Amino acid sequence: MSVDQFIANITLTRMAAGRDREFAEMLEEFRAAGELGVYSGNFAVAWDGYAGYLTLLLRMQAGGYPTPEFVPMDSYFIEANGRVLGEMYIRHRLTPYLEKIGGHIGYKVRPSCRNRGVATAALRLAIKRLTEIGVERALVTCNATNAASIRVIEKCGGERIEDAIFDNRVGRRYWVAADRDSSG
Repeated sequence: MSVDQFIANITLTRMAAGRDREFAEMLEEFRAAGELGVYSGNFAVAWDGYAGYLTLLLRMQAGGYPTPEFVPMDSYFIEANGRVLGEMYIRHRLTPYLEKIGGHIGYKVRPSCRNRGVATAALRLAIKRLTEIGVERALVTCNATNAASIRVIEKCGGERIEDAIFDNRVGRRYWVAADRDSSG
């Protein structure tokens, strides 16, 4: 299968029960790569298994959980040909905190699937989902040292705005409008 065919098969699939084995395989890849920080804070429950993690995500979907400032959020697997390649979170609105770090969209791609266009394709799909719920442009953020995410966001037409400083780190911030998405 060519790279273009692979990218064309990338979809966002709502997280649902019954994906325990696939999720465990992805977790093992993150562990083996030493990327234990991909699930931290409230999301650290993922390390205990998919069932508990899915319960958390489903409770977060309407917003207000685990604390009142959490906004409504949809959770998806990034998939191609039935294989889980990563995760995508789409937040329906922003809070002052999300305006600095987090933005509308968060994603992670398993190590074996990086540098193949997965994140770029998934971000484009997420931007389209946001427009479907009435969000005209997405705020996407990343750590200033994350060159891969910077490339992904800029490929999708991200217009850089003022950086944010948090926990002694610099976060890059970008607006991505659906009509400005660079599909090339």
